[in-house]
Amino acid sequence: MVACLALTAMQVADAQYIIQVEGYVRDSVTNEALPYVSVALRGTTIGTATDDNGRFAFNSTSDSSVLAVSYIGYETAYRQLKRGTNRVEILLKPTSIELGEVVVGRTKERYTKKDNPAVAFVRNVIERRDAHDPYLHDYFSYDIYEQRMFANNDFDVEKARQSWLLKQVDFIFDYVDSTSVRGRTILPLYNEEIIADNHYRHSPRAERKSITGYKRAGLIEIISEEGISQFIDESFQDIDIFRDNINLLMQRFVSPLSSIGPDYYKYYMLDTLDIEGESCLDLGFAPFNSESFGFVGHLYVTLDSTWFVKRVALNVPRDINLNFIGEMSINQDYIRTADSTRILTRNDIAMIFRFTKKQNGAYARRIALYRNHSFEKPADSRIFENNAPVVESEGARRQNEQFWNEARQGSDDIQRTSVEEMMAKLRQVPAFYWSEKVINVLVNGYIQTAETDSKFEFGPANTFFSGNSLEGARVRLGGTTTVNLSRQLFADGYLAYGFADRKLKGDAILEYSFNNKKTFRKEYPFHYLRAEYKYDINQIGQHYLYTNPDNAFMMIKRRTNNLITYMQRAELSYYHENYKGFGYSMMLRHLKEWATPDVPFARIAADGSKSLADHYSSSQLELYLRWAPNEKFFQSRNYRYPMTLDAPVITLTHTMARKGVLGSDHNYNKTEIGLRKRFWLSPFGFIDIYGQAGQVWDRVPYPLLIIPNANLSYSIEAETFPLMDPMEFINDRFVSWETTYCLNGWVFNRLPLIKELQLREVVSFRGWYGDLSDKNNPTLNGDGLYAFPENTHFMGKRPYMEIGAGVENIFKLVRVDYIWRLSYRDHPSVPNSGIRFRMKFSF
Repeated sequence: MVACLALTAMQVADAQYIIQVEGYVRDSVTNEALPYVSVALRGTTIGTATDDNGRFAFNSTSDSSVLAVSYIGYETAYRQLKRGTNRVEILLKPTSIELGEVVVGRTKERYTKKDNPAVAFVRNVIERRDAHDPYLHDYFSYDIYEQRMFANNDFDVEKARQSWLLKQVDFIFDYVDSTSVRGRTILPLYNEEIIADNHYRHSPRAERKSITGYKRAGLIEIISEEGISQFIDESFQDIDIFRDNINLLMQRFVSPLSSIGPDYYKYYMLDTLDIEGESCLDLGFAPFNSESFGFVGHLYVTLDSTWFVKRVALNVPRDINLNFIGEMSINQDYIRTADSTRILTRNDIAMIFRFTKKQNGAYARRIALYRNHSFEKPADSRIFENNAPVVESEGARRQNEQFWNEARQGSDDIQRTSVEEMMAKLRQVPAFYWSEKVINVLVNGYIQTAETDSKFEFGPANTFFSGNSLEGARVRLGGTTTVNLSRQLFADGYLAYGFADRKLKGDAILEYSFNNKKTFRKEYPFHYLRAEYKYDINQIGQHYLYTNPDNAFMMIKRRTNNLITYMQRAELSYYHENYKGFGYSMMLRHLKEWATPDVPFARIAADGSKSLADHYSSSQLELYLRWAPNEKFFQSRNYRYPMTLDAPVITLTHTMARKGVLGSDHNYNKTEIGLRKRFWLSPFGFIDIYGQAGQVWDRVPYPLLIIPNANLSYSIEAETFPLMDPMEFINDRFVSWETTYCLNGWVFNRLPLIKELQLREVVSFRGWYGDLSDKNNPTLNGDGLYAFPENTHFMGKRPYMEIGAGVENIFKLVRVDYIWRLSYRDHPSVPNSGIRFRMKFSF
């Protein structure tokens, strides 16, 4: 019986793979390995591309037995294959068409666009790219199956078995798998699958996605689901080559079918082949500059008069200035309807992430299969009335295995994994269990109080210990309730104590969410009613957008900051934002701020004499509007970090108070408007612009005026001034700007030797121009006002300006800027230049 089973297994394996082929491709002159070479069975598109080392491997059940190896600038090579396993080494001969790089033994390519038939051909494709667009129909709907997987790449089983650490979890070897992409051996670590219905309406324009099945398991579970989903969606979104620019990995690539394509790419007519009964041209392409953000690859275009794109195969150039990506392949298949509409049926993105070239790295893949396309109006058009662009059905996460097996049928591309089972076993190992807990705290900042379904969590952990000149050493302990206690009602807060001032501070928040939250309180979108009481220090003129003021990592500063007061705030607020990016809020606030020895409130009398005020009070109404259409961000437990600023973010705030109402000491009206926007200059990088303007309309003491955000740390922080001191300037009207131009290596990529470092240039210019009206100037009209602190200066007719030049992508993570102060350089005790740093993850 065992023999029968073995024979059956051999027959199954033999039937599954008629041909197995692996090998190397090299230059016949220089013997260099050739990356991204197209390797396929002749007359088909079954095959793959070589990796960075010229290696390839694939399996096939096709009857074709001739291997065709083609590469831009080389003669196509053919090899006869036998049934079973084939190991081959291909030496490609260079032709007169080359890539334009200086290579030993060959001359530089003489490529011209004039009278080039490949350029004329691609211009026809570009001219008709919109004619086949499915989104020109009134309605368009389809189903999608999507799988996202991360795995340990090139997992060496024999070597791993020798590891003492892996011997403790030797069951993981049962989950090692082989992927059809270049025959790699992988160990799946994360798997996510989604089944959804997509609906599109042309007018009024609307797109809705209904998720009917969702499952995820693996190491990335420790990261917030909403945050990681947004990151993956942005990094691995659908590739639309029919647009000028392709959004991928939070960068913008120039499409081979861009209107500027013939000026950015070289095109080559390589071969003709049959795809699903249609004769197609294999149109190869590569960017003029191999370090730029473009692709190398193939477009398979029909040879009739429609210039219809049937298939796309993309890779990134070997020398591209793209972080962490060792290899990448993108494959798309299209079909044509009776009216010549273009329908995407398969979108397959596979990547190898590496920190260094010598690492095996991580294998990542996103495959999407599109089915059941229709241009009919949905039976239930109410689907477009739902405000949420993505809706998850109540039972989406409880679908049984039969549901998933049916969804996976009909495709050999889908990876079958058992990540969920493997993770359950790993969590039974104490070392792994506690390591996961520690990483969870480091990533999310909160400590759970129960093994599962924790109802309360302590955090944020990075605020437990800090310090400043007023409090000395500071300890803080806080926490929050979770969705396991209530999905709508949340309590949050902390207690803090300073060992120098010996004062107890704290914050208490009670919030009711009108939306049911899935994982934590600050999930998008916001719609809540919140009450908060807070008593703590106020570091005047130092407010950061994306971190806590008592973050332990912000303790290292270029100078001691003693400009700190005590502030008490009681707030009742309502905030509502919708899926279109519009948000509004109304807040009632009563605040009381106390003077300290270093920040005295010296009230000036009519005769010019001064007396020390203990505090002031203000009861305020604040109205806030925010518009951020199509905003892309990473939502953490406490902050919303923008991933890109492609869409504008516009804010408008007005704050008012009336003297005598609820204890207010002054009439107060303050208006501010802000704008953030990224402008892409593909292929020359992008410019981020932050702009603000505002005015205080009434006569008030200086703590209620407008004070620029100074940054005393060595970190580069958005909308702050790294060379300005706190309260160096005080104004009642202002305009500010911050412009950062990231060139993405546009200059460095053209410099010999330097381009090998893959550095990127960055230039910044920021400024503040403010004015102080006579009514708020304590030296002109001081009756009832507070004298300004000793370090405050009056701004003249010149704006305050800083300019910076820097290099980012150092070790792929570090940005270093040298910043010069351009104006008011004569102010004492302030730096006129300095080096600042930032850790920045980007592809």
